[in-house]
Amino acid sequence: MNNKVKNILVLLIMGLCQTAFGEVLLSKSIFRKVPFSSQYSEDGSLIRSVDFRAVNDLIPQLELRFKDLLNGQKLQDRNESHITVITPPEGKTDFFPGNIGIDKVLPTDEMINMYKGSIQDTSFEIACVGMLENAKGNIVFYLVVESSDILDIRKEISGIVSSKDPTIPFHPSSEYDPHITIGFVGGDIFVDDEGNKVSKGMDTCVSSIMLK
Repeated sequence: MNNKVKNILVLLIMGLCQTAFGEVLLSKSIFRKVPFSSQYSEDGSLIRSVDFRAVNDLIPQLELRFKDLLNGQKLQDRNESHITVITPPEGKTDFFPGNIGIDKVLPTDEMINMYKGSIQDTSFEIACVGMLENAKGNIVFYLVVESSDILDIRKEISGIVSSKDPTIPFHPSSEYDPHITIGFVGGDIFVDDEGNKVSKGMDTCVSSIMLK
């Protein structure tokens, strides 16, 4: 057996072992630059798009690893992937009855025009695969994200908003868990069974990742 074949076998064995001990394989192409999208802007959102194929390739791995939890159900995707920088309730007034959004003083179109030329250059890191389930049977998997660049954008927007109306309840650092939705069964989960906002941070990790 030549050295090239031996090296290939070693890499395959290492990959299988790492996967068996709780890692999923994530393509480094998730960090490649993709075009900006204004999708979900009608809901007041500002998003940072990421490579969909890299995220979607995780679904078969998760369906296999969590087959008992999923009980044969397939994970649905959104046919796109993104990090939400400004969420709908934060961005749009009356997204939920009575809530006050950023658009009260900073219209969504204006906010998007401010960042559409630069937001795709923001860097981020993937911490783990997170998961939530609720009493209705909904299950959602996502990549937990860490990004000081995205937090800087939120802080900048907060400064603009507070200078115009300090009563608007926008919290740039707290109550924010950047993530990339992978797939779900029965619908995404945004609040718990009591109606409280859920965490999608490090406390929800169920699997580590290995970049390939």
